Amino acid sequence: MSSVQNKFWRYVLPSMASQMLTGFFIIVDGFFIGQRMGDTGLAAINLLWPIAAVIQASGLGLGSGGSVLLASALGAKDEARALRARGNALLCLGIASLVLTVVLWFTYPALLVWLGARDQLYAPAEEYVQVVVLCCAAQVFNSGLNPLLRGAGRTISAMAGMVMGLLCNIFLDWLFIMPLDMGMRGAAMATVLAQFLSAIFQLVCLVFQKQHPMRAAQFVPSLPLLRRLVVTGLSPFGLSLSASILILFNNWQCLRWGGQSAVATYAILSYLLGSLQPLLTGIGEGMQPLCSYCRGAGDEAGLHRLLVRGLRLILLFSTALCAGSIVLRGQIPALFGASAATAAGSEFAIVCAALSLPLWGVVRLFSSYFYATHQTRRSLIFIFGDPLVVSPLCLYVLPLFAQLNGVWLAAPAAQAILVLLLGWMLWRNRTFAN
Repeated sequence: MSSVQNKFWRYVLPSMASQMLTGFFIIVDGFFIGQRMGDTGLAAINLLWPIAAVIQASGLGLGSGGSVLLASALGAKDEARALRARGNALLCLGIASLVLTVVLWFTYPALLVWLGARDQLYAPAEEYVQVVVLCCAAQVFNSGLNPLLRGAGRTISAMAGMVMGLLCNIFLDWLFIMPLDMGMRGAAMATVLAQFLSAIFQLVCLVFQKQHPMRAAQFVPSLPLLRRLVVTGLSPFGLSLSASILILFNNWQCLRWGGQSAVATYAILSYLLGSLQPLLTGIGEGMQPLCSYCRGAGDEAGLHRLLVRGLRLILLFSTALCAGSIVLRGQIPALFGASAATAAGSEFAIVCAALSLPLWGVVRLFSSYFYATHQTRRSLIFIFGDPLVVSPLCLYVLPLFAQLNGVWLAAPAAQAILVLLLGWMLWRNRTFAN
């Protein structure tokens, strides 16, 4: 693709906007729940969030896996293979929706208790999660169709779907939680209805694409294609899910070292990072179709230029977000309706979370680059190594010396370790060599 560099902003900016809107979904829920239900609502939704995250990550992983194969095939000028990848990805999204609905409906009571939603936190958590589980399909397809649209070059349509979903979510959250006083169940209904409308819009855009018409033959399962799709999708699946795995470990340590108030403080951090990190993720996700296209076309020089440009951009944005969060650390808790006691104890935690952003952004950029160029093993090292090894280790060790402050320090410490590992890997493989 000779013009691939000229398309950088056309792909990256809509992707950043789409991911930023995803972050706004989190802010909207947190704002209305916090204003109506206070610390109890914030803590409950934070404890149950890994269940919702598995659903969304499944859709995103399958959709992104299909997007990588779609864009790579287009780069290799193999349109038939590209369209089969798209059809098989849609087939996978449908199967995943059904499986997740059945499995989670029978397991969510035990999962909630395991996640820490006990006593007064169980009832509000159950109200939310019941709606989420019954409406798995809306979330799976909304998450999965967005990367498929970007892989097909429909970046503006992907962003428009997210804008529509966000506006619906804001209105419905206000309607169900404030005037109708439907509590946690209302918040869940607002979210899934907004995701359903967004998914319908994106599906229409994908189905009626004139350049790449949809045919029934494209949905015939191809085992080699499905295998590659799932393997490739493991990286974006883990990338999306890793934050929620960390929420699980952090919640456990917060309960151990600070009780429900600490969980409410961590809920504020989750909303903060959940609204800022998607903006950074959007840079790598926006580059993904271009990187996959260059890989399919054998354009190594183009890949190098894309990576350098993406790295510069992510350092600029992550540093700005870090500085802004530190400056506003006293005002952020009030946005989510936190109590005065919780707000007072949140400032140090917000500073630690903010300092982790630039490091986190660099690691996630390279993770996206690795899976976009079929370097799946390297991508998985960072994506699963963070939530399953490095961060849990920091969360266990640091509180032994700094108690609750050690929980907050674990985030920047873990990301620093991962950046050092990434630097060693890049030096060893001379990724930036001319």
